[in-house]
Amino acid sequence: MENSRKIVVAGHICLDIIPRWVKGNLFDLVPGHLLEMDGISLSTGGVVSNTGIDLKKLGFDVLLLGKVGDDYFGKIVLDILRREGEEIVEGMIISPGETTSYSIVLNPPGTDRIFLHCPGANNTFSDGDIPYEKLKDAFIFHFGYPPLMRQFFIDDGVHLKNMFEKVKEMGVITSLDMAMPDPNTDAGKTDWIKVLENVLPYVDIFLPSIDELLYMIDRENFEKLNKATAKEEVITGDLLSNLSDKLLDMGSKINVIKLGNQGLYLRTSDKEAFKATALDKAIDVSLWSNKELMAPCFDAPVIGTTGSGDATIAGFLAAITQGTSPEMAIKIAIGVGSFSVGSIDATGGIRPLSEVLHRIREGWACMPLNISHEGWIHKDFYGDIFLKDFS
Repeated sequence: MENSRKIVVAGHICLDIIPRWVKGNLFDLVPGHLLEMDGISLSTGGVVSNTGIDLKKLGFDVLLLGKVGDDYFGKIVLDILRREGEEIVEGMIISPGETTSYSIVLNPPGTDRIFLHCPGANNTFSDGDIPYEKLKDAFIFHFGYPPLMRQFFIDDGVHLKNMFEKVKEMGVITSLDMAMPDPNTDAGKTDWIKVLENVLPYVDIFLPSIDELLYMIDRENFEKLNKATAKEEVITGDLLSNLSDKLLDMGSKINVIKLGNQGLYLRTSDKEAFKATALDKAIDVSLWSNKELMAPCFDAPVIGTTGSGDATIAGFLAAITQGTSPEMAIKIAIGVGSFSVGSIDATGGIRPLSEVLHRIREGWACMPLNISHEGWIHKDFYGDIFLKDFS
């Protein structure tokens, strides 16, 4: 397969600073006391490093586009990214005088983590920072985590809309990932329905998680999901269809909803809507129009789930560049996500795309689909896959 098509991954990036605890807990953090640590881990977090590095590991030409300060943390972020290749950081924005975003992760044994987070340069990143001249040869432009980037959610998402409109005019496939807004911040109080109505007409591929999507456009079911002991108590095939109807009405063309340990849902628009996109240079539009699919996760040992959603997105974008069918695209996405959970960190479990495809084609067992899907058609397509209104 030819993987030379460039994918630009832009948006949120930060430095994760993780002290290694040997004993004690958070209650030992009292004024005037010293608590000894056993070294420290430094890693990058956010869509730029997670989805971007995943795509690089899958074998694709990737350009990373995030914003850091010209401080020591910014230098560390760039050094970490350069381990994957000097060329991938050529799009990174270094802003003089700004603070690089960071999180101090307090994670003592047997205790839930506490994050001390500084948004830093992510909050000043706007559409005016994008080096559009570097996107001219891009095949896909993927942007992630606008709820964690102030300029991209204020004023009903005008900066986000302007950015996607410009990129779309360049004939580039556009893709958008979300993050969960903090209810106690301005992002949490934003009217996300208005933001999506403004932005989605310029987005070809929209890839939120079910939690994020419900928070943004269906708060009643979001509250039910928060109270449920398992996602499948609230999520049904009918609910996913209703949610995707709203997204299609807002203007998106391909909707991919991440369902956590229940798998992945895919819904696409009709042929007429595809005409306003650059997707026809990648996929067979006749195969992709009016599709509604759902597939469970592959059976894989779970060591860590950090970054698994970003990995699933990387797999889906990889499938788009290869011109696969929607059925194979959803399988590749789930496959990459399933490789991801085999590692404690966000990107360590990712293998080349050829290995993912080999595992799928050799008969990778699927987990059961517990989400109600009455009326859906079951097919065996490298494992279980479910279709609605399939023709």
